[in-house]
Amino acid sequence: MMLYSSIYMPHNSHCPFSTVEELQHNSTLYLMRCENQDLPTAMKEHITFTPHYDTLIRSGMYEYYASEGQVSLPYALAELVDNALSATAKNTGMRSIEIRMLFDETLGKPAVVVLDNGCGMTSKQLKNWAVYRLSKFTRKNSSFASQQEGYVRPDPVAHSLNSDISYFGVGGKQAVFYIGDSTRMISKAVLSPDVHELVLSKDDFERKEKNKEDIYSGTILNRKPGDFSHCPDERFLHALIAEESEKESFTAVVITGVNPEHITFLKKDFKLWTRQLAHIYHYYIHGIDGNNMSKASANSNPSKIDIQVTLREKAPKFPRALNLREVDDDMQTLYINASADTFEFKATTQPENGTVEGVLRYHPFLYDKETYPQDPQASLDDKEDDDVESGVHNQARGSRPIFECFWNGRLIPYTKVAEFDWCARPRTQKEQDLPPECYSRISGVLFTDDRFQVSTNKLTFMDLELALRRNDTIFTCEQKASNKKEFTQWLKNCHKNLDKQIQFLDYKETITLPDVTPKERQAPWATFGSIKWHGKTYKTGELVKSQRTNPTLYGKVVRFLLYGNYKGDVFATGGQVEVEPKAFYNKTRRIIPIIKIDRTSTDDAINKHIKSDADKLPHELKVEWPNGNPFSENADYPAGTPLGPLKIEILNKKGESLSRMPRAGQSPVIKLCVKLRLVHHGKTTKNNIIILPMKWNFWFKKIENLTKVGKYTLFLNTVIMFITLFECPKYNLILLSSFSGGTAQNFVIGAEISPVHIGMPFNIPLQIKDKYGHSTELPPNIQPEVKCGLETIHSFSDAGSYFSGKPHSLHVKPEDNPITGENGNPFKFDVEIHDEAGNITANARQLNHKNIALVVRELKVTPSTRVSLMEICRQDESASLVLRNSEKIEWLAGGLLENLHYKLFDEAGREIRLTPEIASMIKVTWAEDGNLKDLVQGKLPNIQVPTKVQDARFCKVLYEGQSVSVSFTIVMNLITIKSSLSGYALNTGHCFPHSVLELVDQYGNVSKTLYSTCVNDIAVAAPGLDKSAVTFKWQEHNSCVAVTGVCFQNGTPGSREMRFTFRKYVACVTVMVTAGDPAQLKLVSKPPQPLQVLNGSSIPTPFIVQLFDMWGNPTQDQRVVVECRSSSPKLKLSTAVMSQPVNADGKAFFIVNRVSGSVGYYQLEFKGSFNDKPISGTSLNLNLLPNPNKPVRLSVEYDTKAKLPAGGTFPVFRVTVVSDEGSPITTFDPAAVSMLLWEGVPSGTTQEPDTVFKCSKPMEYESKDYPPSYLFHGESVVSYSTAITNRTLVENMTLRIMDSYGNPTGQNLHGKVAVSMKSSSCDGSTNLPLFEGKNSRCQFNLVEGKVHITRLAIMENSPGENGNEYNLIFKPEVSLEAPTPLIPFELKFLFYNDSENQHKMSALSGKKDALNVAIAKYEEIFNDHQTLLMLLTAMKLHFKSLSFNLSSTVETLILTLLQVGHLACVQDDDAARVISWHLSGDMDCVITTTTAAARTIVDNTLGRQQVMPLDGILMHPGNRPLPHLRNGTPLFPPQGNPIYARDLLIYSHRPEDCNTVFKNILGDTILMDDLYSGTEYRKALIQRKIQCPTILTRQGDRISARGKFGGTQNKAPTISALKVFGAPLPGRYHTLREQIGDLSRSQSVVEKKNEADKDRESHLIMMKSPDNQNKQQDLKEKKKQLEEIERQLGMFVDFALQTEKLPTSFHSFLAFFGF
Repeated sequence: MMLYSSIYMPHNSHCPFSTVEELQHNSTLYLMRCENQDLPTAMKEHITFTPHYDTLIRSGMYEYYASEGQVSLPYALAELVDNALSATAKNTGMRSIEIRMLFDETLGKPAVVVLDNGCGMTSKQLKNWAVYRLSKFTRKNSSFASQQEGYVRPDPVAHSLNSDISYFGVGGKQAVFYIGDSTRMISKAVLSPDVHELVLSKDDFERKEKNKEDIYSGTILNRKPGDFSHCPDERFLHALIAEESEKESFTAVVITGVNPEHITFLKKDFKLWTRQLAHIYHYYIHGIDGNNMSKASANSNPSKIDIQVTLREKAPKFPRALNLREVDDDMQTLYINASADTFEFKATTQPENGTVEGVLRYHPFLYDKETYPQDPQASLDDKEDDDVESGVHNQARGSRPIFECFWNGRLIPYTKVAEFDWCARPRTQKEQDLPPECYSRISGVLFTDDRFQVSTNKLTFMDLELALRRNDTIFTCEQKASNKKEFTQWLKNCHKNLDKQIQFLDYKETITLPDVTPKERQAPWATFGSIKWHGKTYKTGELVKSQRTNPTLYGKVVRFLLYGNYKGDVFATGGQVEVEPKAFYNKTRRIIPIIKIDRTSTDDAINKHIKSDADKLPHELKVEWPNGNPFSENADYPAGTPLGPLKIEILNKKGESLSRMPRAGQSPVIKLCVKLRLVHHGKTTKNNIIILPMKWNFWFKKIENLTKVGKYTLFLNTVIMFITLFECPKYNLILLSSFSGGTAQNFVIGAEISPVHIGMPFNIPLQIKDKYGHSTELPPNIQPEVKCGLETIHSFSDAGSYFSGKPHSLHVKPEDNPITGENGNPFKFDVEIHDEAGNITANARQLNHKNIALVVRELKVTPSTRVSLMEICRQDESASLVLRNSEKIEWLAGGLLENLHYKLFDEAGREIRLTPEIASMIKVTWAEDGNLKDLVQGKLPNIQVPTKVQDARFCKVLYEGQSVSVSFTIVMNLITIKSSLSGYALNTGHCFPHSVLELVDQYGNVSKTLYSTCVNDIAVAAPGLDKSAVTFKWQEHNSCVAVTGVCFQNGTPGSREMRFTFRKYVACVTVMVTAGDPAQLKLVSKPPQPLQVLNGSSIPTPFIVQLFDMWGNPTQDQRVVVECRSSSPKLKLSTAVMSQPVNADGKAFFIVNRVSGSVGYYQLEFKGSFNDKPISGTSLNLNLLPNPNKPVRLSVEYDTKAKLPAGGTFPVFRVTVVSDEGSPITTFDPAAVSMLLWEGVPSGTTQEPDTVFKCSKPMEYESKDYPPSYLFHGESVVSYSTAITNRTLVENMTLRIMDSYGNPTGQNLHGKVAVSMKSSSCDGSTNLPLFEGKNSRCQFNLVEGKVHITRLAIMENSPGENGNEYNLIFKPEVSLEAPTPLIPFELKFLFYNDSENQHKMSALSGKKDALNVAIAKYEEIFNDHQTLLMLLTAMKLHFKSLSFNLSSTVETLILTLLQVGHLACVQDDDAARVISWHLSGDMDCVITTTTAAARTIVDNTLGRQQVMPLDGILMHPGNRPLPHLRNGTPLFPPQGNPIYARDLLIYSHRPEDCNTVFKNILGDTILMDDLYSGTEYRKALIQRKIQCPTILTRQGDRISARGKFGGTQNKAPTISALKVFGAPLPGRYHTLREQIGDLSRSQSVVEKKNEADKDRESHLIMMKSPDNQNKQQDLKEKKKQLEEIERQLGMFVDFALQTEKLPTSFHSFLAFFGF
């Protein structure tokens, strides 16, 4: 049984449920007899399977997992930005999207808010958003869709930037529940008065599940903008909701319960995730051209999308704010700005007819590195291996894919396409016309629309790469179908024109290559000794290997060549290299392109290949002796021994026999030969025999003419075509000598016989001869025999060869021992050498013979008494100074070295008494003749030190008798080190351009004794000096030391003593250190902290802001302008001046007169600017407290359920004046509170112009607010006549149910109105007139509470009493019953049956009607006058409450009008004078934005007005430094404070355009102090070959760029004769401007009050005017006339009595309804 409603069970039946409510709707209930009863038949059970709420709240966890090694939180935020982009797609103005990170715990729990100014959502659309997976496609035909929805594909746009990226209906829900666990959707649609709010939270889902409620249900809160009463505890929402009233439409996504890990990431990695968001929406933010910073100013299609990110943390941390447009390091920005050229293409796919736009960018190799950008956040693990042999993967892109993919303009981060076939690197070397690394220097991007599917989380494409790689995909480039050819040509051009990858070093000379074709390229060729290519240096002499050459060359580099005139190091894309092959058979040098050097080849591989080739070359000669008897090396052979025959074989290192050289490639066959040469040393015998090869063997015949004695050498050399190869193998055989053919035949005695000493043996030489007369050895079996005779002895004796014997002993005289003598005197000894017989020997060589005994004599030496030592000393009153020999003495230049004394000592150290003889022997070099008297006393002449620095003076004191002397050198004492820094003023942080150190004496003489290595001994020290930047450089031309880099980085300003030391010389230089450039602002005086201010009150303590440099030193640059402002526009500041330049002390004073705004925490920001450049400011936290005495609103309490009937009494209104802090104010004047009531006309009703009558009591079902009655228009008089007009009772009369106050009611009543007649006299007369048709009664239809009677008339010849008065009775008969029927309405009319009375009464009735109309108009005029008087009185009181008293006097405002188009101001009068005079021809020039506007001005002025359009000015961005600066370092110390003249101009409006104008007009004109410093500055620049611009001086002089100065044409007149630039407005000006604004508003209020008073008085005068008095008198007369006519008619009715009767008739129905 299926039960779908409540179930009834008897009281006595057993119910398993405690309550009936436990049985849920759509449950299935089985009624069984017992618990275990079997089912008799198959049953159907109704089930529901609603997904668990985890499907929604945990969907983000499953979708945004940390894949691809990246944190996925930025991609979740991107989903919310996608929705915002779609919502703002139709905005005509700026599309603002703001991401707020609210992590200030003092304002509530952390929250993430995504806010946009899009179209917003209605409550129906907000409901559709909450439905999970309700995409924009299914939304159109689903039951959820509203009539306005329905997806229409957007029109194609460039790069598919159509903002159509809110797609699937899942991303927003997934993102918010991935970030947190609760979301609050707040939205307001365009033209909607209400804000719609929906809350989805995990806690709410869990609660509904626990309470068994419908989980997927909720409520949408519809409220007024700015109403945050529903969330009093969530303070962070109050400020957000308060912004709603200012917005026409918006959507805010508020995420709370943020994951703590997400909070940490968002705080810590703020730069990372903002950079990822900027990458995702790069082209939405910057437009179709991307963030091309070099063309940013010329972007013709700027984006209107503004994505702002703010992160607010708990104080004291300052909020962080970043506009994604400011991010300049996202990958697309890096790709765009690092590329040098682009290649655009399109791809069309089938069958989806999809179009893909593609762009390839080339990143050239420049100089010494690749320019392909690297991801700043890339990990070290992603770096490529630099040792890959191919040499490609380590270059530029490496192995990463080429293309990033964008879908509908936004990045799909996890899909990248590697490459296409037409842009891939060639796989074979034959196809490689370019270096392989060129293919790694390209990056790319693909743009698609929604014809290609992406995943629901928008992280990956589903089918893009597959579709692009299908065969039917067509790639086109500039309407050409062949992409490969165009791409290859483009890549070649990029490589040729853009790559600067080879650095040529070590320039040698410029040569001509005559063998080069064509002739035009034979010269000039610059030669270099080395190159640097891809991080590797190649030098001459290194081994290299070629590639793609025939044959492949292995050899050493001879030189590198580059075509063109070059004189030093240079970069180029290519060049030539001259290689000398390392091969024995081919030594011809080859010139090949450098690109053909195989960079992957190593020295080991080249040497290995060379060795392999060398193993195939001839290595050795194999010599064989076919007949035996081989000759051995260095062996002896008899003369005449034959040599040979010889068999020669040429072998390589492998042992293989060769007859020809190995072939290299297609080289010709080279045959080998062997050359034999036999050489006899001393006298050469040539016997050269050359045999051609025969069957791989070389034979030489026997050589038999070797009969000469001596050394022979046999040479066997390998030759090629009769040319000896010196590096080819050879064979050398050395033969020492030949010997005789037999034994020794005779001998002869030698001519030389050794000397004969008595008692000593001697030799007789014999020479043995062979048969050829050649010397030979004595055979071993023959012994020579010597026989002596007398003749022989005589022959020897006659020869006179007799000598003494060997030395035997020494004989020394004198023989005394010991021998005594004075040192310096000679000792004489007589020494004789004797042989054994005592004979004196004569051979001096035998003096040291070992066998001779030694003879010893002892010598005793006594000290000498002669002069042997001299001592020079200087004696004065204080001390004595002894001068050592060769000592250097430092003395003052020009001084006198006096008090010199000398002493003489002997060898024993005894002082020798000075005598005239001894003194006369003393000579000095500095004086010709000394004073003998002084010399006897030991005094030396004084030495006069020269005043001019010369070489060191050498002085010597000499004792001529003994050549004893003492010398010394006088060196002028360099008492100081002179430096050009002395007295110089130096800014902190600025480097002194140049200083010179010189050694000088007391007279200022410069010493030339410094040397080049002295810079190592010079040091400098000073407080705060940056020693690391100081450098000492030797200057050879003037022998001094140049000091550069003197820079003080910290310390307080003032004089600093710089201490220069060189060895023991010290110089102290005092320099004046001033504060550095303005860098920061600090508050030096401020109110006590924490600063809490009541809303609407002032801050009595002034704020004093001091200007500091970056080191905290106060500075006084008055060009700095300081601005005081609040951190939020919600906080309004009223200050004496909002911005002002600092005073002479570098201070700015701000007094805050009033602070107002929304209660909360703010910051007062003090920011500065210096020449339009921001200066780091300071801020102060301000807590704006609610003011208990400031009324902000009225709280009105009353009975809201009370219904007010017309004429009723208003309920009690309880009015409370609420203060700023929300408490009631009790001290205000109750009379100041007023209540105004306006009279309004109910909508849908119209006012009829007839008289209003009332009657009857209401029906029971009528509204109690509006008791019903009848209303009708018109009154009639009828007569007895045949004319229908005389018989008409009423015509076109409308009866309407009205209440007692004339308000329409009873619109829902329907029925009949019965009309009858009765006599007014109530006499019961039956003679009553009859209606037409002889009816005494007629009916009309009552519809919606009213009845319209077109005509009601009596019949012709109707009965009735002549002149009698009758009543028409209108009785309503409605369909619904009423306890008390409505009282019939009666209308009187007169009946006449004679024509005379009829005409008379008709005339009186006409007059009566005219009088009634006139009286009604008069009364209406008088009522309007009274009402207007009441309104004017109320306006007077209202403006009186708003007005305030004005001060009696107002300070005079001093405004200086700017005369040159109000473009610039100049603070300095002298600068203003000379710059204005210099620009006198341009002062009246009109600056326009466009050329068209300029032409219009010229046409309108008939060509008399000169103009300058901004779009006609071409200026290079950036500011060049002054000419004397190079890389931030001065080339020389300039005088006169040079500065660009344009830097002195101050712009109040459009500073960028003004800067462009004056850069064009003034150019690089320089302003200096005076003419002298200007001419010196120009002279210094010209000497350094630097162009000097025009120079102006503050004295009014001008030095033209051509160097001309002087004369009246180069001298500015007085300032009174010029049109000059105005001075900046004083600080008081801004204060007065703000006061003027307040006064203007006050004046407006006063004027309105006065105008209201004037209108009231004029109205009172008008009411009392004679004309108005006449109208009132006329009204009285008309009333009297009306009374007279009514009296004549006999029907005067007292209106007062009728008025008294009306309440009586209405009391009954008021009582019926309970009033």
